Amino acid sequence: MKNLIVTLLSDQPIPNVQFIKEKQNADTYFLFVSTQKMEDKGVGKWIQKVCNIPTETSNTIVVDQFSPIDIESKLNEISYDEFDDIIVNVTGGTKIMSHTVTEFFKEKPDTEIFYLTGLDNIIIQVFPKTKQPEKSLIKTISLKEYIESHGFEMRESRLSGIDPTYTQSFFNYFIEFNDDEIRIINQLRGKRGKTAGMNEIPGIKDFFLKIKFPLSDENFTLINKKEIKYLTGDWLEEYVFFRLKQELPIIDENLKTGITLIKNKILNEFDILFLWNGSLYTIECKTSIKYTLNEEKEENFLNDTIYQATALQKNLGLYSKFSIFTLSSKEKNEVKETHVERGKLVNIDVFCREDIISCKSMIELLKLKLC
Repeated sequence: MKNLIVTLLSDQPIPNVQFIKEKQNADTYFLFVSTQKMEDKGVGKWIQKVCNIPTETSNTIVVDQFSPIDIESKLNEISYDEFDDIIVNVTGGTKIMSHTVTEFFKEKPDTEIFYLTGLDNIIIQVFPKTKQPEKSLIKTISLKEYIESHGFEMRESRLSGIDPTYTQSFFNYFIEFNDDEIRIINQLRGKRGKTAGMNEIPGIKDFFLKIKFPLSDENFTLINKKEIKYLTGDWLEEYVFFRLKQELPIIDENLKTGITLIKNKILNEFDILFLWNGSLYTIECKTSIKYTLNEEKEENFLNDTIYQATALQKNLGLYSKFSIFTLSSKEKNEVKETHVERGKLVNIDVFCREDIISCKSMIELLKLKLC
């Protein structure tokens, strides 16, 4: 049977992708009700790409989002007689678009109109009204589909290759480091992107022996770029990544670390991304929030991280949740209460050393709801 899915485009593409994946079949045609703003952004193209919609089976009308007359006029330009069923999703668009489209299609035979609540994948049939209980969507979306639905390309980088059990051990070493050992880590930060000779940093050989680091150079003369990168921060990303992988019943495709998202040739790097119950979780990992001992610089570093996360959140939809993990201490006043409160104001959680050490699980810390 040949059916038509009608979709109202907006800045939130996920409900539309979910609905289309749920309802489409081999004989589905698509009508996108768009606006000039959505066309300029390319929202319809993102959805068509993710849902594998051929160009020849879709049609787009561009309407004045605040004009019922224009919306109805554009809808009347389409012939609906060839379709056996018309399935309408009025979750997107403006209120005027949603109301006008609902009233228009109520007059068409064999039409069903739906709305997605955004809570627990619940879908409500708006028309014709039934006494059936609310239903949940069966089809799910992947992390890659979520990202591409917002117009991003996703690139992955490789893990360090260091055994996860060592990374757990390094966490235990790190939280007990003394000032001299912190000095060594800070000096290694100045070598990021380079190799370093063992003689360039005083005390580093004894440091490596203490932490039992699996140095690739058996002669203990050289530290390569990947090892410096791991020691100066990547280890924390891998620590959190492997804990999530161990504690969550999540498929590999929906949990990634070392991700770069690209849109309009602009690159944004993310430490950890994972999709859980339809929501995107982003974790930024910082072993320290300070570059120097200057208190003002310390504060600016975390504030800048919150600001950057806020800007990115706007491009990843209502279903995105951001967290910052740092091993700087709240008890030592490295992480200030103003940082935590500022994060809360923009829906970003800031977890410090004490939070990470004391938590029983990442599920508990992130308040994840298990299915």
